[in-house]
Amino acid sequence: MATAATPQQAIPAQAVDLTVPNPKRTQNLSLPLMQGCEFNSEFNGSQIIVDEGFLKFNLELPSTQNIRLTLNQASMLLGGTSRQSVTITVNDYTPYAARTITSANNSIRIQLDQNARTRVTFKSVGAAEWPRPARAAVRDLAS
Repeated sequence: MATAATPQQAIPAQAVDLTVPNPKRTQNLSLPLMQGCEFNSEFNGSQIIVDEGFLKFNLELPSTQNIRLTLNQASMLLGGTSRQSVTITVNDYTPYAARTITSANNSIRIQLDQNARTRVTFKSVGAAEWPRPARAAVRDLAS
């Protein structure tokens, strides 16, 4: 007797609100660790203030799926320019690729690069299903 296939459970669009001093987790996304960061009331967001400081998010998925990560940030200028280089790693892989997201627990780390000249402030970080075939996503990132 054949069993019915379980439908994929896509996560709803959601974002961790970083405009508050103590961000709350959403249904699938949490912020368990901030290092070299602080809440900045002037810019109304969580700010990475030191070289190589980072925000570490956990993304819990009920099934393997493509994910769209959204970053809402505020820019600052130093000498008329903004240089806020960040690196995003997913499950210790960089650059981000569709193959790095798995079902269950995923680690997303947003780190200020050592050569950044200004701080970076985030107002929110969000995740949602990205309804594209995994092959197309990997092909796009590889080109």
